[in-house]
Amino acid sequence: MRGGSGLEGNTVPNAAVPDQPLDLASALRIVDDAERSVRRQLTGNAALIYLLWALAWVAGYGALQGSRDGWLPIQLSSALAVLGAALAAATIATVILSVRGARGLRGPTSFQAGMYGASWALGFLIMGILSVLIGRAVDDFWVRGMLINSVAVLIVGLLYVTGGTTFNDQRQCYLGLWLLVVTITALLSGPNHFLAVFLYLGSAGLLAGSVTEYLATRRRRPAAVNHA
Repeated sequence: MRGGSGLEGNTVPNAAVPDQPLDLASALRIVDDAERSVRRQLTGNAALIYLLWALAWVAGYGALQGSRDGWLPIQLSSALAVLGAALAAATIATVILSVRGARGLRGPTSFQAGMYGASWALGFLIMGILSVLIGRAVDDFWVRGMLINSVAVLIVGLLYVTGGTTFNDQRQCYLGLWLLVVTITALLSGPNHFLAVFLYLGSAGLLAGSVTEYLATRRRRPAAVNHA
C-alpha cells in the first residue's frame, strides 16, 4: 500500500502540471536582445558617437561658415584648424569607444568587427589619397573643399549603410542614407553653399540619430527588466 501510495505521489504532481506552451514572443525578445547587445559591442555606444560627430560638424563647419560669411571674427586658417581638431577629436573618441565595446568578442562576431573596422580604415585611406589628388588638380579653394568633404561624407554614408545591413541596424542604415542625401545636396548646391548643407542638414541628421538611439536604448532597458 505504501508502495502504491508512493507511486501515486510521484505521478499525481506530473499529471497536475500541464505542459507549458512555448512562448515564441519571449523567445524572439531574448534573441533580439542578444542581437542588440552584440551590435552594441560591434559599433560602440552609437548615441554618444553620433552626438560627438554632430558636435564636431557644428564646430568645424560652423567655424568655416562663420569665417567665410563674416559672422565669426576668425581667419580662414583658424577655422580650418578648428575643423581639423574637431574631426580628429571625434575620430579618436570613436576609435576608443569602439575598441572598448569590441573587447571579448570571439568567433564570427569578432570577424565581423575586424572586417568592419578594416573597411573604415581603408575607406579613410582612400579618402586621404583622393584628397591629395583633388588638391593637386583643383585650384579653387572652395571647389576643392566641397569635393574633399563630399568624398569624406560619401564614404561615411556608405559605411553606415553597410554596417547597418551587416548588423541588422535599421537606424544606422537610415542615417547612412541621410548622409548620402546630404552629399548629393552639397554637390548640387555648389561651392558657395555646401558648407551650409553640411552644417545644418548633416549635423541635424547626426543629432537626430543620437537622440533616436538614446531613446531606443531607454525603451529597451525597462522592457528587459520587466522580462527578467
